[in-house]
Amino acid sequence: MSRQRSSPLRRAAWIAPLWNRAELPLYVAIAVTLLVTIVGSLGEIWTQYLIPWLTARTLLNVLEILDRLLLVSMLVEILQMVRISIGTRLRLASEPFLIVGLISVIRRVLIITAEGTRMMNEATLNQFAVLMIELAILCALVYVFVRGIHMLRQQRFEEMRRLREERRSKGDAPTWSELMQG
Repeated sequence: MSRQRSSPLRRAAWIAPLWNRAELPLYVAIAVTLLVTIVGSLGEIWTQYLIPWLTARTLLNVLEILDRLLLVSMLVEILQMVRISIGTRLRLASEPFLIVGLISVIRRVLIITAEGTRMMNEATLNQFAVLMIELAILCALVYVFVRGIHMLRQQRFEEMRRLREERRSKGDAPTWSELMQG
């Protein structure tokens, strides 16, 4: 009597229902953690930089505030991706990740250029060259991220145009939201 081997997919079939039950609580936990981190970061900006400046106890450190606000902006974008994942259960989209990457790169470019003026007096020629190479790579990354976002939006626009034309000609084509849901 020969026993048929079950496929790896059948042996792992128990994982899918388990994942479906665990997915929402995990996303909610991530969202709450991100929200607490965002509020805490904003509170830290106010307590360490803005309140002492408003009470004339210290000078305003704009570079540090900008750095922290850009970090908060990245966290907000990630929170938005999690919110979309919770709310719609759609497939994962690439554009929010590109936006987070773009914010991250711009954050680093701003920090380098702001610190660069201070470092010009202190840095050696070798340190300056390393900073310029990093800045060139970051500028190339800005181009890549912006180009990627543009291509994704163009692709979405073309898909919407194709769907509109298909709907006009057939009348039974799926809607954009139906396509996004799978």
